[in-house]
Amino acid sequence: MNRRDKPSHDFYIKNIAHILRHKNNQQLAAYDVTEPQVRLLGHIQGAQLSNQEISRKYLSEAMQISGPSVTSLLNTLEKNGFITRHTGTEDGRTILIELSQKALSLLNEVADILNATTESLLAGFSEEEKMVYLMFLKRTYDNLGIDSHL
Repeated sequence: MNRRDKPSHDFYIKNIAHILRHKNNQQLAAYDVTEPQVRLLGHIQGAQLSNQEISRKYLSEAMQISGPSVTSLLNTLEKNGFITRHTGTEDGRTILIELSQKALSLLNEVADILNATTESLLAGFSEEEKMVYLMFLKRTYDNLGIDSHL
């Protein structure tokens, strides 16, 4: 059997990511948000909790999406009452973003949804297997060289 007869790591990684995003978006639709919007809110909250300045560049790098895509997500989140934003006082590129109570409530509620998705993904794994899997995932993530508050 040659290598082409077996699915590669790439096959599984891409398809797992696609399926997870699709399942999450289906469940998040009830809250009128998308998975990228929730991820962005999570990055904003994480940056705030670690006292990190929030710039469009930071969010772009953390999310691995373009600056205009970040702006589009922020515009939608602001329009829907999840955030308020102001230009920073020391640096005009810095964005002062405040999560609204609506956003904080949303993040608490969707945490259960996202945790349930993770639990279904890890069904049948022992606690030891989950720890080893997490170690491999973290190492894979670190290999990408992406700076984040995580």
